[in-house]
Amino acid sequence: MSDAQHPFEWRFIYNPRFWLTWIGLAILWLTSLLPYRLILVLGKGLGILIWAFGPERRRITRTNLRLCFPDLPPHELRRRVLRSFYSVGMAVFESALTWWGSDRQFLALMHTDGFEHVTAALQQGKGVILLGGHYATLEVGGRIMAQQFDNLRPTYKSARDPLFNWIMIRMRIRRNGGIINSNNMREVIRALKQNMLIWYAPDQDFGLERSVFAPFMGVSTATLTFTSRLAKASGAVVLPWYCERLPDRQGYKVRIDAPLENFPSGDDVTDATIVNKIIEQQVRRTPDQYLWGHRRFKTRPPGEPMVYEPRRDSTLQRYSLALAALALPILLYTIWQAYKYRDSKYLRERLGFGHYPGLSRCIWLHAASVGEVNAIIPLLKLLKQQFPQYALLLTCNTPSGWRTAKNQLPVDIAIHYLPIDWHFAVRKFIELVQPTYGLITETELWPNLYLHCGYRGIPLVLINARLSQRVERASRWLRILYCHCINHTLAILARSQLDKQRFMLVCAKEERITVLGNIKFAIADSTGIAPAKLGRSYILAASTRDGEETLLLEQFLQNTPATKLLVIVPRHPKRAATIIKQLRQQQVEIAVRSTKQPITAATRVYLADTFGELQNFMAGADFVIMGGSFLPFGGQNILEAANTGKAVIFGPHMENFLDEARLFLQQQAGLQVHSLSELGSSIARLCADADFATQLGSNGLALINAQRDIAQRYL
Repeated sequence: MSDAQHPFEWRFIYNPRFWLTWIGLAILWLTSLLPYRLILVLGKGLGILIWAFGPERRRITRTNLRLCFPDLPPHELRRRVLRSFYSVGMAVFESALTWWGSDRQFLALMHTDGFEHVTAALQQGKGVILLGGHYATLEVGGRIMAQQFDNLRPTYKSARDPLFNWIMIRMRIRRNGGIINSNNMREVIRALKQNMLIWYAPDQDFGLERSVFAPFMGVSTATLTFTSRLAKASGAVVLPWYCERLPDRQGYKVRIDAPLENFPSGDDVTDATIVNKIIEQQVRRTPDQYLWGHRRFKTRPPGEPMVYEPRRDSTLQRYSLALAALALPILLYTIWQAYKYRDSKYLRERLGFGHYPGLSRCIWLHAASVGEVNAIIPLLKLLKQQFPQYALLLTCNTPSGWRTAKNQLPVDIAIHYLPIDWHFAVRKFIELVQPTYGLITETELWPNLYLHCGYRGIPLVLINARLSQRVERASRWLRILYCHCINHTLAILARSQLDKQRFMLVCAKEERITVLGNIKFAIADSTGIAPAKLGRSYILAASTRDGEETLLLEQFLQNTPATKLLVIVPRHPKRAATIIKQLRQQQVEIAVRSTKQPITAATRVYLADTFGELQNFMAGADFVIMGGSFLPFGGQNILEAANTGKAVIFGPHMENFLDEARLFLQQQAGLQVHSLSELGSSIARLCADADFATQLGSNGLALINAQRDIAQRYL
């Protein structure tokens, strides 16, 4: 990189934002003129100020030292924390000396060992990787190396302040002839192939991407694999590089060890372990001079608790701000739902004020609403049998889901509502419940919830995991949020191969995903379900969505005899008033279940706007038309219809149930239509040919029976 690639900007002068930076740089320049001893004294004083006014850095440093030196007594730990801050303060003024000090000053302070390894390595003509760590003396070490070798190219990470970043880059280019951004791996490889010296430090935590877990100071640590990849791609020699501040103001020593043998080995974990051991040697030699203030151990192996307080990056902060901005409408909606269902528990627990007695050592399952609750009930019962030593907790988001669970589960399984994903609410929930394991159903990805589970070390498993096609078109911001959640999961048990591919598209690693199939195949045997008796034979339109009722009624009226009844069970019963208004425009007689209106000979439509009766209506129907699939809503669960042995018609929009739709068509268990005219002819055919309808239903039931063991697979 040249000055032309990083030009001076005039805003650095006229924008008041940078004036304090100019003052700070001027002070640093003045300190470079002072005697070396005074520079170290000033640095120690600055370190005390940083220690006093940097509580977060103090906590991080203390945590890192406690993890890496677990046997240190408390008083020695406090002393080492303070000494590390002394070293950081000295490094600030040492950087000024590095940038503006004379060569003569450095020759007096410089001590070297092992430089013959560099000369020998350069003779091979494949470049040299100087493998170092983030020591407080790295600027000084770079200056010493630059005085000995004119082909040194250090890597760097941009500073936040643009002016300081410009000065830093300019000074380093001036001493080294060029530097390379640590993210630009192509430029690094190009420089190595030109027989350059590349200084590279892989001891920072950049998450799981391109990292593996390897021991560092006895702690399993996310470690970048770039070192071995660079060596493999370029054939460069890797030389361990160290720099330390000598005691009694003797100056600095740069030490270079013999080249690594059999590196890279071909195994990322083995290579990362070697790299960490090299850095660890210098850390143990001069522990006060390592930069302990960065979150070296922020990424933990799955199932291990975080070691730092949860920190929300800019994406999570924007997400939390968006939730805060929506707090009033969310609150009003929650109050209205609680009033509508006369459910004060819903209000308290959704807002984060729940109580959860007797749930120590619990297995926690979460299912959003009715469909997800019905899907995991067989798994819940298996868990209860298999692990009687654990309490079981089921949370859901909706009153209908809660009521479904309450009606079907034993009384000793606790059922609660999951709080809204506000930071304080989910933190309190996790602190009170402290689940041993968490099983999250389908697409319930809540960033703040997952963050606190990760911090507490709660192993999260996504079960029946799925992502819709929309994830392929999702914004970068939304994908980052998904990735935050996925990074806090132990495993993903996916519903289909397509869902696996979509999770990998977001950021999930393939080895953490297992395809088990759709757990909704585990729905309970329908033989005990009482068919709804309406006094008339009827066709069921199940789980209909906004706008579909009118379309379905039109085809029903055109293709069925007047004796047939159409029963509509909407996906959201709260739409009942709107549905009635739309249907009455077609001048048909309508009866409404919630108001107990009777079905007469003239009734053509029965609106079942109640909860928990869908399977009863399926069991009594001639056949089922599955809503959510005739307009672009992604489809609904056709397995429930098959479980009752009923033929099912579904529309073209089955994006959320592609595998199920494909199976139904392969096994001749249902009819998929792609137009309203096709829908009409399919209705007429099933009405006229009862044997055909029965055969479709039998095929669907056989398909369900063949996969009833799926809950056992998930267990």
